[in-house]
Amino acid sequence: MRDLNFFDPFIEKKQFAFNKMLFLYGILFVVILGLGIFAAMNQMEISALEKEVNSLRQVAEDPKTVKKVEEIRAFEEETAQFRQEVERIRTLDKNIQARDVIGEALLDDINSKLPEGVFLGNLSVSGREIRIAGFAEDRYSIAEFAKGLESIPEASKSFVSNISAVESYYRFNLDLTLEEVLVDVN
Repeated sequence: MRDLNFFDPFIEKKQFAFNKMLFLYGILFVVILGLGIFAAMNQMEISALEKEVNSLRQVAEDPKTVKKVEEIRAFEEETAQFRQEVERIRTLDKNIQARDVIGEALLDDINSKLPEGVFLGNLSVSGREIRIAGFAEDRYSIAEFAKGLESIPEASKSFVSNISAVESYYRFNLDLTLEEVLVDVN
């Protein structure tokens, strides 16, 4: 038989009993609390974004803003047209420079072949043909000038078409034909 001791419950240590249902309720409470906090934060963020959208909509629908946007679009269209025109002008300028038969270098070459006693009076260009009119002290200087022009890289041939005596000078006309230059128009 066992002795009964009324103080026994106070003397023995109580052991904690693990209750599964209490644990599950605790987890459920934490999950519900977390979902509630998450939903509240999302709702606050949605409200803030709606306010921002409404304020941006008011700015976008404001007649002053719409007018400025239309002005900017018109300006952008004008700018695009201007850029196209500038590009066309640049292309045209390149084509003109490419087709420029008589350049500074060719004039310098013609001037370098000019012997002493020969004076140029007129120079006209028609396509690949250059007509030079001038005066010389003697016929030999005219022939020397014509032969010198043939040594220019761009020249294909030179021809003295007319020599006439005028007082103490000789008047001459010289035709200079240039080599054909292929022009890239791209």
